[in-house]
Amino acid sequence: MDQVVGPKYGSRGGAGKAYNQSFAREVYRNVDSGEEIKMCMQCGVCAASCPLKEKMDFSPRKIFTLIRAGQREKVLSSQAIMLCTSCYSCKVRCPRKVPVVDVMHGLAHYALRQGYKPRAETALFGQKFWGNIYRLGRIDEKDVALRYFLGHGLGQGIKLMMENKNMGIGMLWYKRMKILPERPIKNVKSLRKMLDKAKAMGKGGAV
Repeated sequence: MDQVVGPKYGSRGGAGKAYNQSFAREVYRNVDSGEEIKMCMQCGVCAASCPLKEKMDFSPRKIFTLIRAGQREKVLSSQAIMLCTSCYSCKVRCPRKVPVVDVMHGLAHYALRQGYKPRAETALFGQKFWGNIYRLGRIDEKDVALRYFLGHGLGQGIKLMMENKNMGIGMLWYKRMKILPERPIKNVKSLRKMLDKAKAMGKGGAV
């Protein structure tokens, strides 16, 4: 059985509450640094340190609690796991040295692999960004933007291009973007092999 009675509810005449540990085990096995969650003592320092805490539906501390409680749907569909900006405030201040940043990123990657897209725009941009790196070994800003816009569909893509045309013109003017297509780096095939191997080792660890 994967159900246990959480220590918070005890067995001294209390009603008790059954927790399903199967999702926690799933996280430990499949999420980068997932097993480090075991070290969390729920002090709340990570939540207090996060500059985006007001934007999160669940703080990192709450995410860890939900994992332990077996709340798979809530965790994988949470916008919080896609909001981390890697400022490392939580990781530096954690008294138990839990790599909160790594866990949050790991959960985001795992959620995407499982078909969850809590922040669809972020997921789409990330897909086009990494696709560009895989093809060229570098970033071609106009190609990423074009693929991102058209990822919304032809009609909506054209609309987004028109809305952002002034930004594109500015980038061209200040030489932050080239008119001609970027060429792939030398030995881009070697880079692809390396990325493919890393993906296979992490069962799709990169988005």
